[in-house]
Amino acid sequence: MDKLIFNQASIFHLQQLELKFRKKFGKRFKLSDEVSRMDLINESAVSKDVVIQQYFRRFCHELDDELAEELVLRGIVKPLATPH
Repeated sequence: MDKLIFNQASIFHLQQLELKFRKKFGKRFKLSDEVSRMDLINESAVSKDVVIQQYFRRFCHELDDELAEELVLRGIVKPLATPH
């Protein structure tokens, strides 16, 4: 599996998402670790929590088109979750 490279804006929103997830559910994700980062994205994508979904959509909105497509192809993000 190739490493995914996120842009600065998407990293900012991923950090915000992790902070909200940690405050809400008490679960930490290490964003410097690929597996932990993907776990955060996966759990956020299927979360029923309205606030988590808002932050997740902000993250998705900042993804480059190619990266959004790659996340969809890998089954990490549903096609409707990405604005592209």
